[in-house]
Amino acid sequence: MTKFRILESKYFQHKVPMAALDYYDKNSHGEDEFSRKQAWFYSYGDSEIEAEFKEGLKEIFELLFSDDDTDWDLITLYPTHAKGVVNPNLRDLILDVSADIGIPMDQVLRRTETVRENHVMDEEKTKAINLEGSIEVNGDVEDKNVILVDNIALSGVSMLHGAELLKKNGANNVFGVSIGTDLEKKYETTEIDDKSATQLLRRLE
Repeated sequence: MTKFRILESKYFQHKVPMAALDYYDKNSHGEDEFSRKQAWFYSYGDSEIEAEFKEGLKEIFELLFSDDDTDWDLITLYPTHAKGVVNPNLRDLILDVSADIGIPMDQVLRRTETVRENHVMDEEKTKAINLEGSIEVNGDVEDKNVILVDNIALSGVSMLHGAELLKKNGANNVFGVSIGTDLEKKYETTEIDDKSATQLLRRLE
């Protein structure tokens, strides 16, 4: 069942609603099957894992966005920590999902300088500072409703950072989707199977 969190931080102005396939256990040391698959797929790709994730993500997109009262204009990825790079495995996966559900993918976020990987840092403030000034919006998002995709949301700082930039450049709504969400945030996560994105956006009010 789809996992749902509202991401928020005192270092960012906007909250971000986010849906994920399942919980990622960063302390499992390969023992948790979903966490192992996610880490492997992001690093190396795998056709069987990709097919599994595609099926799950299609269910999320169809549940939240396909028959929603809000018209969702585009899907974009949050870039990797490296300048000019998006993860190719995640990109190909989302391109397939995009083609099936009919919402175009447009990579409007671009990393302009390499930063440290956020997952190696503990403090939320340090993560936020690390990302400052490292991404630009290189497409038209004025009055657009944007689905922002990332591999995993632990603290959620990367997703919040991307959404903040999209909003500053005129985006109307931003909704996050990730493959995994932090198991340690389970207490602030709910399971949904009958809510649209618009209904979930109202929880931010």
